[in-house]
Amino acid sequence: MNIKTIQRGLLAVGATALLALGVACTPETNVTIPSGETATGITVSGQGKVTVRPDIALVNVGVEVTAPTVAEARAQAAEAMQRLQDAVKAAGVQDADIRTQYFNIYPQYVYSENEAPRIAAFTVNNQVELKVRDIDAASEVLDSAIEAGGDAVRVNGISFTVEDPESFLADARRVAIENAKERAQVLADAAGVTLGAARSISESSSGGDVYPYARDAAAGLGGAPSPVNAGEQELTLTVYVVFDITR
Repeated sequence: MNIKTIQRGLLAVGATALLALGVACTPETNVTIPSGETATGITVSGQGKVTVRPDIALVNVGVEVTAPTVAEARAQAAEAMQRLQDAVKAAGVQDADIRTQYFNIYPQYVYSENEAPRIAAFTVNNQVELKVRDIDAASEVLDSAIEAGGDAVRVNGISFTVEDPESFLADARRVAIENAKERAQVLADAAGVTLGAARSISESSSGGDVYPYARDAAAGLGGAPSPVNAGEQELTLTVYVVFDITR
């Protein structure tokens, strides 16, 4: 029996042992069985999470007006949007934190039997995103926008996020690396190899859970303030590490 035949036999035994131990070789967690004295490596992923309180509210609000002509619809929508923006600025939103998200003018058709569709009116829809930096003022900003916009106002939602997530991710990185090491060690022990140093590390992160909020415009006129709660946000970071291994 030559050396290559012996090596193929060892590989077959090693693979059978891994299957018996229930070790699954997936794209995120896998073992590369060495073909010689030096192993090619173990590739694993590790995950770290950190929970933070959002410090920014993003409010998507706007106006929608339908009128017989484009000129009338545009003029009424512009007036309503100006009232809305003046109100949210008075509530503390800066000019730089008001951003147009959507503007559209489209016809409203009337359909009659045996007749071609005809235009009965035009609708102007203008949506803006408000960045509220004082998160405790989000309720006031929202109610101010609703009251100023009147029946033309449309609230599409509100979400909460962290303006500088990087400042919170150092702990998540450490946890993710430790998690990757633990997983790699389990695989190395199962394969009967020695875990070496990390050869490469990459990462990806996620976060920004959205908390939707919508309401009837008329409900904003008077009464108690609209309850808006930021809650907590979970920032998740995943690292992908390749470790060297030896016999």
